[in-house]
Amino acid sequence: MSTNFHLAPPPKTVDGLVAVPIDIQTIDAVFVFDGATASATADATITYTVGPTAGNPIFDLRQDITTAWLDGVLFPPVQLAHHSFGTGPFTDLRIVQSVQNAGSVHTLRVQYPLTTPNSQLGGSYLPVFEWSSGPKLRFVFGLSDLNRARYTEAWLPANLIFDQFALSLEIQLVNTVAAHSVITNGLVTIVGANHWRLNFPARFTALSPLLEIHASENLELQIDTTVLPVSGKNVTLEAWKPVASAVNLIAQLNTLKTLLAENENAYGPYLHGNRFVAFFNGSGGMEYEGGTTTSTSALLHETFHSWYARGIKPAAQADGWWDEGFTSFHDDGADDALPFDFTTVPVILCSRDPWQRHTPTNSYSDGSRFWRGMAAMLGVAQLNALMKDIYVAHQGKPLSTGMIEEFLLCKSGNAQVVDAFHRFVYGLDNPSPAPDLWLRDDPADPGADIWGGAFWNSPDLWIRNAEDGGTTHQSPEYGQDNWFHARVRNKASAGAAQHFVVTFHAKGFAGTQFQYPGDFLPCIAARAEFDLAPGTTRIVTARWPRALVPGEGTHTCLLASVISRFDNPVPSRHVWEHNNLAQKNLTVVDLHPNTYLILPVVIANWDVRYKRKFLLEVIRVHDSAPFTASLIHTMPEIFRDARVKPKPFTPFVSQPGHTPEKVVLECGGHISGAKYASRNRNITSATPDLIQARFPQSWEAGFPTKGAARLAFDLPPFNQMMVGLKISVSRDAKPGQVIRLHFVQRSLAAKRIVGGIAVQINVAKPLEKTG
Repeated sequence: MSTNFHLAPPPKTVDGLVAVPIDIQTIDAVFVFDGATASATADATITYTVGPTAGNPIFDLRQDITTAWLDGVLFPPVQLAHHSFGTGPFTDLRIVQSVQNAGSVHTLRVQYPLTTPNSQLGGSYLPVFEWSSGPKLRFVFGLSDLNRARYTEAWLPANLIFDQFALSLEIQLVNTVAAHSVITNGLVTIVGANHWRLNFPARFTALSPLLEIHASENLELQIDTTVLPVSGKNVTLEAWKPVASAVNLIAQLNTLKTLLAENENAYGPYLHGNRFVAFFNGSGGMEYEGGTTTSTSALLHETFHSWYARGIKPAAQADGWWDEGFTSFHDDGADDALPFDFTTVPVILCSRDPWQRHTPTNSYSDGSRFWRGMAAMLGVAQLNALMKDIYVAHQGKPLSTGMIEEFLLCKSGNAQVVDAFHRFVYGLDNPSPAPDLWLRDDPADPGADIWGGAFWNSPDLWIRNAEDGGTTHQSPEYGQDNWFHARVRNKASAGAAQHFVVTFHAKGFAGTQFQYPGDFLPCIAARAEFDLAPGTTRIVTARWPRALVPGEGTHTCLLASVISRFDNPVPSRHVWEHNNLAQKNLTVVDLHPNTYLILPVVIANWDVRYKRKFLLEVIRVHDSAPFTASLIHTMPEIFRDARVKPKPFTPFVSQPGHTPEKVVLECGGHISGAKYASRNRNITSATPDLIQARFPQSWEAGFPTKGAARLAFDLPPFNQMMVGLKISVSRDAKPGQVIRLHFVQRSLAAKRIVGGIAVQINVAKPLEKTG
C-alpha cells in the first residue's frame, strides 16, 4: 500500500490534541436526493491509515454530521468537531478525538443531510444544491482553487490534497419522474432510472472529481472521438452545454481535438483514460482530471490543466502557484523569456504553510513571470523539455514546490535555480549576514574553506539502504531505493540559512579528485530545506531511485554540495578548497586470505596549477591488517618516473580464466556471448575473466613495503588515466581482521594531496573445500 505521508503536513498540537495526518485509501458514499421533500442525505465511509506518528486523525467535511461510527462503533459527532489550523477563515479541520496508533487502519462512517457547504462561497462557479418545479435537481460540486475549503471536502469526508484515494459514489434521485443526467469525469454505471454509481480512480485527490447533475431536458450533449498522437489512445470527447447556450459544440470538439494533440506532442501522453469531458457552462473555468467546466475562451487554459494541475498535481494548496503560473506561461506561447531582475522586491508564490486552503491569487501573473524568468535562465527549449520530463516522471502524482525546484536543479545543473526560487517563489530577501553552510571533510575539519587533511571520506556524507534514521554508512544496495544523507552545518558566526538545497551525485568509478560544478551537477537527487539557524546542524536526506543505483561491484564515489543564496560553491574548486562540498570515496570489499582485489581508479589532472608531477601513495591506517599493494597498467611507460621496474602482470594461475564466446555479426563486429557477465562484479583473483577484459597484457609495479609507499608518475594537465590498484590479502590473514588504507594523489607543485580514496577490506573465512 503506497501512501503520500512524505507530502503530508507535520503533526500539530491543537486545543490540547495531537493532530496527525492520515492517508485515505477509499471513500464509499451514497447520496439520495428526494424530490418530494427537496432534500438530500449522505452516508459516507472512509477507510484510512494513520501516519508515522500516533495521535488524533485529521480530515475535513464542510457538512453537519448527525451520526458517526468509528470502526463500526457509534462515535459522538461532537468529537469530530472542527478546530483552527491555519490563518484566516475556512482553514479549520476536523479532529477525531480518539488517539490511534501509528500505521493503524480504521474506518469512519458519517451520515449527514446535504446542504450548501460551509466553505468560502466566492467566485462565479459556486456549489449548488437546488430544486425547481418538476421536481428537477441542479447539483454542482463547484470546486474552486481560489476559495477556501472548496474541494471534495465541501460534500464528502476527504483529506488535504497531498492524499490520493479511490472514490465510489452512488447517487439516486427519488420521488421525481424527470429524467436527469450526470456530468462527471468518473466512470458511470447506470443502476436504474436516475440512479448511478460513479467510480473515480485511486490516483484522484480532493481536487480531482467533476460532478454536476441536471435535468436532461436542460442539457445538450455532443460526442466525438479522437486518436491521440503520442499515447495512441482513442479518446471519447463529451461536450455538454445548457440548451439555451449559443456555444457551437461541434466547433469546440474540433478545437479540443487540436488542443489534446498539441499537449501530447509537447509534454507527453494523456493520463486520464479514454475520456475527456467539457461542460460549457458560461464564463470562467475550472479544471478537473480529464475534464473541465469552462467557457470557450478558457478552453485552452483548462485543457492544458489536465497535464499541469491534474496530470501532475500540487501537493498542497501553497503549491497551487506552479500549475497556474506554468499554464499561463503556456497560454502565452511557452516561448517568452524574460530575465529575472534580482533588484526588484521578493515575490511570495509559495507560503510553505501546510494549512493554506486556497491557491494564491498572484499565481497567474507572478507565476507566469517566474516561468518566463526560468525560460531566460535555462533557455526556452530546455525549460519546456524539463517540464515535459517532470510530467512524464511524476504523472498522476502530487508535486510540491520543493520537488520542482530539486528537479530543475538536478536536471539543468544550474545552481542559479536556487537563487530564483529563493527570491521569486519563497519571497525571501537577500540574507544579511549570509549563512556559512559546510560539510566536514574529516572528523578533525574545523570548517574553513581550505582544508589540508584527508577529504575523500567525509563523515557528513553517507548512504542508508532504507529511510531508517541510521547514521552509519552502508554500501549501496542494488535493485532497490537507497537514501543519501548529509549532515549540514551552519557556522555560529554566520547568518541564518533561510533556504538551501543539498545536491547528491554518484560517480560510477573510484577517482582521486573531483571539481565543482562539473562533477557535482547535474545530480541524481537534491533536497530543499529551510531555516537552519547559526550554530546548528541538520541531517538532510534524499531518495536514490532504484533505477539509478549502480549494480553490485561498482565502486561508487558520492559527491554532495550545499547551495544557498550568497553561499554557493565556487566553480573549479575541489572538495578540499570549499566547505560547501564533500565526497565519500570509500570502497568496502570482503576477501578471503591469499586473494586480491584490483580496484580501477581514475587518476586525473584537470588543473594547470598542479603542473604534471605527482606521487601516488598508499597510506596504511595504524590498526590495519597487513597487506601489499601495487599498480597495474597496460603501458609500462607510465612507471618511468616511479624508479621501480615494472613486471608483467600474471593473475593467479590456480584460477584459470574463461573467455566468453564471441558472436560474430554480419557487419563484422562482435558481441560477447556472456553479454552481462562482466558487469557489476568486483575484480578479484577469483575473476580472471574480468582481469583479462580490463587489464590484458598489463604491467605491475609494487609499492614499497617499508617506509613511504610512494610511486612517482607524470600526468600533464587536462588529462586522466585509469590504473588498477591491486591490494593483496596475506595468506596468514585471520578472519575478522580488517585492512584499511588510503590511496592518494599528491601534487609536487602544490605540495599537498589533491585527491584520494579510502579502501576497507574485511577478511572473510576461507571457503571450505568439498568432495
